[in-house]
Amino acid sequence: MNPPPTTSLWTTTDSVNYMRESGRAEHPSHETVLAWLEQEFSGGEISMLDCGVMSGVTFDKLRSASFRTEYTGIDISPAIIEHCRSMYPDAVWDLMSVNDLTYPRDSFDVVYARHLLEHLPHYEAAVRELFRVARRYVVLCLWILPADPEVLMRRETGDGYIWLNRYSPERFEALLADLSQDVRTSDISCHERRNRLYVCRL
Repeated sequence: MNPPPTTSLWTTTDSVNYMRESGRAEHPSHETVLAWLEQEFSGGEISMLDCGVMSGVTFDKLRSASFRTEYTGIDISPAIIEHCRSMYPDAVWDLMSVNDLTYPRDSFDVVYARHLLEHLPHYEAAVRELFRVARRYVVLCLWILPADPEVLMRRETGDGYIWLNRYSPERFEALLADLSQDVRTSDISCHERRNRLYVCRL
């Protein structure tokens, strides 16, 4: 997938660092999420569903954690799933869309989606699926912060197209609040822009 042309939602720096393997691996959201997981689950064991795995970087980070993770990763790309199965055979890698998860309700302690919702035609179906299969937490990391006016932007690329959406915070956060007992947010600085982390407790 090639990065789209520079727009008000995507800078040259973003495109270079987002698509590079090292840029994904070094993103500060990994450290933030791992620190939260360590605080919540240190010494224990959890099941996690990771949605939109790209190169499997989240699972790689989790291997150094103080807790044990029964990890499942999904992606819609057969090539990505094949790569992850080859690199990390000790995890479960499923070819699947986040809009139509085949797992039963309450299957995972933690359901995680990082830099994914912005690239969907819209978020509501996916968010409801994430909450359906989650037992304790849904954790979302957005690199395009919600803001008004809402923008649903589809950019054509050499390999097809990519969505770069900026969602209305009132509608998006109201849905999270409706599906959660508690929603905590924090902002993460990265490459002169912010990412927003939502930790939703069920």
